[in-house]
Amino acid sequence: MEDRNECELLCCLFQPANNNLFVVGNSQAQIIAWNVSTGKTIKGGLGKAAGAVKALAFDAAGTTLWCGDDKGSIFAFSFNVTSGRIHRSKRYVVCPGKPITCISSRSWISREARDPSLLVNVRNDVLVFFRVAGNGALQLKRQFPISHSTKDVRSVFCPLMSFREGACVVTGSEDMSVYFFDVVREAKTCINKLQGHSAAVLCVCWNYDESLLASCDEEGTVIVWNREQ
Repeated sequence: MEDRNECELLCCLFQPANNNLFVVGNSQAQIIAWNVSTGKTIKGGLGKAAGAVKALAFDAAGTTLWCGDDKGSIFAFSFNVTSGRIHRSKRYVVCPGKPITCISSRSWISREARDPSLLVNVRNDVLVFFRVAGNGALQLKRQFPISHSTKDVRSVFCPLMSFREGACVVTGSEDMSVYFFDVVREAKTCINKLQGHSAAVLCVCWNYDESLLASCDEEGTVIVWNREQ
């Protein structure tokens, strides 16, 4: 499949409720829906952001597509799961001129945080946690300081949704560390810090049961961390 615009493709994501559809974000501020079976773009499956699209995330139902661009905005698009048509509904300016480098969406993450949530990395030395209101509006809940001003740093929710205490998220950082934050705590929100990389940590990823965490850095090193029992 080739992009007819011949521009840089910056991110892609399968439709969670229809594996025959996926979306891509490009450097020309476009979000494009594709049909896997036909190898063609979908009529009506085009959305527009304000800048280069650097991050994409669907909600659990696949009916809302979140898009982050390099101008510091998040866009919410309604997505037709059957046809692949896209319609823009809302825009939120998180930090003007500061790129959004990662968006993660969860329906709920713990007994203390049962609302739909977004986790957002912004090149403004901050990790941002939003609550998604019933009308789709984003409500800022917490901000966590990290070193993030020049690289495409990413974060992740912990994969297990349970009734345990707390609600943990993990992020890379340009200071060569991996940070764990509890989004429910009112104080001392950083609950762990892993050190071992010799370059900016760009991405983190859990395995399915949270027993292993992988982190990768700018120099190409991957570290797999065992979780203490």
